Amino acid sequence: MGRIPTSAELTAAMCGQGPLPMSTRFVERLGTPKGVALASLLSMKDSIVSVDDDFLEDTISSTRWNLAADGTATTYAWAAARSGTIQGATGTTGNGYHAINGDVLWYGDANCGMAVRMKWDVVTSFTFEIGFTDALADETLPAVTDVDTPATGNGATDVAVIHLDTDQTLATAAFVGESTGSVFACQKVNLGTFVPTAATYYTFVVGLVGNTGMCAIWNTNDPSNPVLQASTNKSLTSLLEGGTAVRPHIMSGTRNTTSKVTDIDRIVVWQDR
Repeated sequence: MGRIPTSAELTAAMCGQGPLPMSTRFVERLGTPKGVALASLLSMKDSIVSVDDDFLEDTISSTRWNLAADGTATTYAWAAARSGTIQGATGTTGNGYHAINGDVLWYGDANCGMAVRMKWDVVTSFTFEIGFTDALADETLPAVTDVDTPATGNGATDVAVIHLDTDQTLATAAFVGESTGSVFACQKVNLGTFVPTAATYYTFVVGLVGNTGMCAIWNTNDPSNPVLQASTNKSLTSLLEGGTAVRPHIMSGTRNTTSKVTDIDRIVVWQDR
């Protein structure tokens, strides 16, 4: 069996940036979301720390996760579905949001990464944001305030997220980030022309290796056959200062009065111990 990979190698592989140095047939395809399973294995190793939540309990852990919702939106709650999921809704108030966030204890200098498998029932007139941020002034609003001319707000100073907002001129996904504490200006890279298909599971991956951010989006509706979505495996250098603590951040919103139901099947976060 090959050596145990580092967090940086796991993050890069999950973001479609390179293979993992493992020879065992069991982990041949760790460059796909199947590699998320490695985080569970690595949690038994002294060198890696990870959180792996499959949402099998009927109460969401308040130690791991912080929930937020505004207007008529509903916070995430456990749903009795195959393999365990949590479900929430944006509600029918225009520009209503709901979010789930972790704690601020993850670092690019520790090669942190995260993966979330999720889907929406409606993918028109909506917005989402998935990745790492510091704490926000209003946890029911996005960190990215403009994706056309990249800008952040809402109290955010350190951001690395996959962002999509159908109300913007750019109505497809982009990878957006900045780190004002280190004067890393806000920047973005378009993720092809990605827009999710309704009622289809995708695994969104965001990783930080030092000051570099990277991402990828995989269609995992068939979890046994993950498919990397075209032009979504991207990276940006000097994106987020690696010595700054951030947390996993997952937010969805509606841009009209039609509610969007969000299902999250699994969240995994990892970094060097």
